[in-house]
Amino acid sequence: MAVLTSILPIFLVIGLGIAGARRGWFPAQFIEPANRLAYNLAIPALIFRAVAKAPLSEALHPLPMLLALLGVTLGWLLAVAAGRLALGAAKGREPTRASFIQGAIHGNQAYIGLAVVYYALGQAGLNAAALVVAVIIIMQNLLAVLTLHHWGGGATQGSSPVKAVLMSPIIGASALGLAYSLSGLPLPRVLDQTLNILAGLGLPLALLIIGAKLSQGRLGGNRRLLALIALLKLLVMPAVGWGLFWLAGQGGLPMQVTVILLASPTATISVIMAGHLGGDVTLASENVTLTHALSALTYSLWLVLLHA
Repeated sequence: MAVLTSILPIFLVIGLGIAGARRGWFPAQFIEPANRLAYNLAIPALIFRAVAKAPLSEALHPLPMLLALLGVTLGWLLAVAAGRLALGAAKGREPTRASFIQGAIHGNQAYIGLAVVYYALGQAGLNAAALVVAVIIIMQNLLAVLTLHHWGGGATQGSSPVKAVLMSPIIGASALGLAYSLSGLPLPRVLDQTLNILAGLGLPLALLIIGAKLSQGRLGGNRRLLALIALLKLLVMPAVGWGLFWLAGQGGLPMQVTVILLASPTATISVIMAGHLGGDVTLASENVTLTHALSALTYSLWLVLLHA
């Protein structure tokens, strides 16, 4: 019951986003500006406040961050191998291969992963996750860009995707929060309350946006490939992360938040990246819809196992 009460509200809010979008409450003119607000202001405020206020012993955990990086890398290698088995070695399906691999490793940690961490594990979980999520986001985005450049068309539009990753507000908020935590200074009350208000906006708004975007999704195409991507992303990658923590003799809150973050459904930005870098946009879009729908079940499973 505790798992259900933790996970159900998250997906009910996503469901409200789906229903609201279909009723015209969240038109495109709202969704994109709201997405920019959440990504550039509200979620960074949440992360900065969590890291800045956390004791240094909570804010800085090098080993969990290293294990999370290794988990993403091993997950990518498994996705490359699975893509070769599923699609063969022929050159004709390279865009599909690129989006297959990216979909299996590129998680929606900022919107879904952090929400599950916070509502399942509380503020302590968010403190433990704040820097881990930054290194996961950096690594999975760099691997996604590498994958799309190697197997996809590789033609960029606009600024460098790698530069965009490194300049991400989420990465910046993590770095600034760590620097503030290292200073040992308390957050001024006015700043703390301001950040708290913005942070409170972040996760609910992000969940509504996810729902609104999913309302446009449809499933079709190659169901076998979609099922394999979902298996890799929602079950294999978090299992790899858990196994690494077990081998390292680590457990507790850092292990729990890392598994939850690695179990995130595929990021919606993977569709945009597929379009910019020569991937399979249809496969990427269908995969985002499927993994978000299935993550309600797989997150319930992981939370039961993590609390067992």
